[in-house]
Amino acid sequence: MNSLSKYPHIQLLSLSLIATLTACGGGGGTTTTTVPPATTTVPPATTGTTTGTGTTTGTGTTTGTGTTTGTGTTTGTGTTTGTTTGPVIAGCAIFPANAIFNTRVDDTTKFPAHAQNSTWKALMQSKLGNPRMHLDWGVTEDPAAADYYGIPYNVVDGSPSTTTWPLISYDITDPRDGNGAGVPDESDCAVTNGSSFKLQRNCGSVAASQRRFPFPPDATIKIEGGTNVSNQFATDSHAVVLETGSCRLWESYYTYKYNGQWHSYASAAWDLNSLELRPASWGSGDAAGLPILPLLVRADEASAGEIKHALRVTLPGSVMASIRASNGYVWPGRHAAGQLATGGIPFGALLRLRPDFVIPSTWNTQAKAVATAMKRYGLYIADNGSSFYVQGEPSVKWNTNTWSQLQQGITLDKLEFVSLNAITQDTRFNKDSMAASW
Repeated sequence: MNSLSKYPHIQLLSLSLIATLTACGGGGGTTTTTVPPATTTVPPATTGTTTGTGTTTGTGTTTGTGTTTGTGTTTGTGTTTGTTTGPVIAGCAIFPANAIFNTRVDDTTKFPAHAQNSTWKALMQSKLGNPRMHLDWGVTEDPAAADYYGIPYNVVDGSPSTTTWPLISYDITDPRDGNGAGVPDESDCAVTNGSSFKLQRNCGSVAASQRRFPFPPDATIKIEGGTNVSNQFATDSHAVVLETGSCRLWESYYTYKYNGQWHSYASAAWDLNSLELRPASWGSGDAAGLPILPLLVRADEASAGEIKHALRVTLPGSVMASIRASNGYVWPGRHAAGQLATGGIPFGALLRLRPDFVIPSTWNTQAKAVATAMKRYGLYIADNGSSFYVQGEPSVKWNTNTWSQLQQGITLDKLEFVSLNAITQDTRFNKDSMAASW
């Protein structure tokens, strides 16, 4: 999938540069409410009659049973949130459980089809026909292989043994070939903070000599497209890094190493313990300004039979709203980059596998898990690119039957757009937060 037009003003790299790129590659916990047991103190008996009254102690036990009501509160919260647990990777909760990406949307009473569902689906049909779902990831983990594809992710701990923290440049062209720059003003980077590094919003506000990014060492880093030059030119070259300990997520777009210098068009970071979205109108590694890792299909969770989060999907720019559109993006989206100034589908819109779709009992565990997640959590339109491409990580753990079952069984007409009015029209809603319940 190649979506170089996700930022409308991007300059394409020259073919001479592509031929010399040296990007090294491969590629909430349960909320517990503790309710103390009720205690009833009964004065010591002084007469036989009082001793009989001492049966009040038994009644006190009934008060203790009342703690069940407290536990019931937790259950109620789970119903509102849609899930009491969110995904966890390397010990980090991937956003709090009440984040929109971890929220079930399969209650059609609370989350009915969107008012524009028929209009948007008709637009897609006129432009795209009825494409089949495409699993945009592969089964090889060899970064030099021609069939290496998908979006891998890296896990680091911030220490020198796993993390290099090199300078990152937002100049995305070979200096010998002319001009071209990324968007440091809408990017996040890391700057030194004593012996550690802090997250810096708006990298354009700090000197180029201070902008850093937590890349793993060249020998272990995994980047979309890997080291195969033809792959690099055909992909967005996303770099995705999960920093444990601090539980921060770092992501970059169009990332490569050239003459010893790391370059990227844009970069973004999230505190995974926070519900803060990107600033309004800012992109991320994606055109919609959404995070990548929390929406990736991962082999381990699919093989375990349950995916507890939404997925990400791309549609061509020909059906998507542009940055000039009044509704170019909708919450939780933050940015637009399609081609239609009017009538286009907004970035951040949510698709769901229709409730009447019956998942075949003959499908394998992985295929059932992916289809169930599409029903329960949906797919957010994260980027412009190929039609109905759902992204995941490359892994040898994938069962090749998963491709035939999902790609033959699910076409775009099996999905519907979902209204999130139950969240966005709530008086407690904050458009700058990913909180979906309170």
